[in-house]
Amino acid sequence: MIQNIKCILVYGLEDNEIVKIKQRYGKVIKVTSDMSQMKVKDIISGLNIVDESQDMPKEYMIVFNGFNEGELKAAIKYIRSFINGGVLAVTTPTSCNWSFKYLLEHLIEEREWFETQQKGRE
Repeated sequence: MIQNIKCILVYGLEDNEIVKIKQRYGKVIKVTSDMSQMKVKDIISGLNIVDESQDMPKEYMIVFNGFNEGELKAAIKYIRSFINGGVLAVTTPTSCNWSFKYLLEHLIEEREWFETQQKGRE
């Protein structure tokens, strides 16, 4: 997590969804496929290093930075009222050093592993 920068990174959302989030929570950074190789911390810091567009998974992703637990719960509840599916995450000291694409792929793998584990318990 990058201290003192409260923001939400979004990928794959429609502009009207981004506006809804921005109206309630302020700083929202729209990540595009040509930013996929940037480190999460650089995106949060405001760097805009555009690279060649990468193949990215067709997925929604929302990453929270600088939210306390109460704010996070409220934000997730609000966002889930109009966005179904996708992956949600909170930045960590480790994930801030990953590329955005790597973080997205990692979270998808983690979700798929969890779903497989749940099916084994049914």
